[in-house]
Amino acid sequence: MSRRKNSSALDAVLRDGWSSACRLYEHLLHGGQLVALPPTGLRLGHDETIFGDTVLGYARFYGTSAQYRESSHLWFGSTSFVLAGMAGDAISNASARNRAAAMAAAQWRDQAQVRMVLTNQRLLGDYQGNLLSFWHNGVLEMTADLTQWSFVLRYQEGHPLMLHGPAAPWYAVAVAWLVFGPQGMRLPALAPIIEAVSQRSRAITGEVVPDKP
Repeated sequence: MSRRKNSSALDAVLRDGWSSACRLYEHLLHGGQLVALPPTGLRLGHDETIFGDTVLGYARFYGTSAQYRESSHLWFGSTSFVLAGMAGDAISNASARNRAAAMAAAQWRDQAQVRMVLTNQRLLGDYQGNLLSFWHNGVLEMTADLTQWSFVLRYQEGHPLMLHGPAAPWYAVAVAWLVFGPQGMRLPALAPIIEAVSQRSRAITGEVVPDKP
């Protein structure tokens, strides 16, 4: 029963997050503006305004280095015994190298739930007690899988940033508008939101979409 309640609560939160994103999309599409939040204890830059302040899943994509120790033994005995021992060392060392390579490969790292503040100038994330700034003017690309409640930003400098969770669709819409302006509402990253809003509009107006040939 408890598991069912938790699942229902999560579904409700996800639905609310999605609905909020759709409402924001419609609002911005028709010329609306983001609504500023009251001031907080954060010291912001000149003319910097907060529009969002919530907890999101956070990750960065990068590679690193990983050390490993090779085994090297002196084997004494018959030829077959020595060869078997050397083969064992080789297999062990190859396995260690492969594990180190896998650990060092570029992948999503630093995964955590963080407070993420959205302003008109940046995303400000509280990761392990450090406030990290991701400036809008450094964004080169925005991609998303909003059906999985996540989006990714790639920057001129620094590692890609992924944000995910119930509030991610709302943040994705807001960031698209802040970074790309009104044309951001047509980004492929927002396609699921665009389709959801379009379907809702057709349902309200009773418009019938003809079948594709």
